[in-house]
Amino acid sequence: MVGSVGNAPSSWMVIESNLGTFAVGGDDEAVTDLLLPHEVHDGLRGAPASVIVRDAARQLDEYLSGERRRFEVSIRPRGTEFQQAVWSSLDGIDFGSTRSYAWVADVIGRPRGARAVGQALGRNPTPIIRPCHRVLSSSGLGGYGGGSALKRSLLAIEGVSIEDAATSYGPHRERA
Repeated sequence: MVGSVGNAPSSWMVIESNLGTFAVGGDDEAVTDLLLPHEVHDGLRGAPASVIVRDAARQLDEYLSGERRRFEVSIRPRGTEFQQAVWSSLDGIDFGSTRSYAWVADVIGRPRGARAVGQALGRNPTPIIRPCHRVLSSSGLGGYGGGSALKRSLLAIEGVSIEDAATSYGPHRERA
């Protein structure tokens, strides 16, 4: 399970959507985990949810419904210094925009580290909130912990066509 390193979240909330079942985890201070549909298990249903976790779940539901473009929630993902740098760089990718693994590597000062960036993105404990789905490979979609269909669906919510992005792709693409 992504994000299960260290202390487990004390609070969970499960969200049902047309893209599947998601779960937000955290505590009274911050969100620490967002589980994608293939990671959610029945043990999380009915668990107590803190105010912060409930708010993050509401924002996630709004995003998945196309009603929210930006998350306004405190997060505290657990990871190495390198992973934290990669995940923090995602905050600079706006709704409806995409970037490449190489762009992220450049932003964090590791221009030859695109492969390591991809590995760090695969361990992002707060996907969607920290939008790793907006990072594409130079030849197209690239990987995603939730699978390519979910990545395409999340990009579609934002009005991004992967076919257009793949044919006109450079270091980054802004939606017109």
